[in-house]
Amino acid sequence: MIIQQHTSGTIEILTMAGRLTLGEGCSALREAVRQLVDRKADLLVDLSGVNYIDSAGLGELVASFNTITAAGREMKLLRPAKRVDSMLHMTRLYSTFEIFEEEATALKGFKAR
Repeated sequence: MIIQQHTSGTIEILTMAGRLTLGEGCSALREAVRQLVDRKADLLVDLSGVNYIDSAGLGELVASFNTITAAGREMKLLRPAKRVDSMLHMTRLYSTFEIFEEEATALKGFKAR
């Protein structure tokens, strides 16, 4: 799992590539989210490069969402790849997350701070 991070205003954007699975993928996401919570940042997770996700990966996305929202921040998903999108629909997690296809639209969806 490769995670690249950049900032757009007050929003941190994580661009993920590879497999979001039990082990390294989940650990990398967990660590990135922990650091963002410390900085009190909103989070946009770009999943366009994630070619595989398992139940642990889905669980880590939910845990990340819970961590971010418990800190009073927002987390949204961007461009989930086809396989990830399918898993979000099958598990009905699609209704949990705000999911966007365009970065500019997603960024406008965050509350002004």
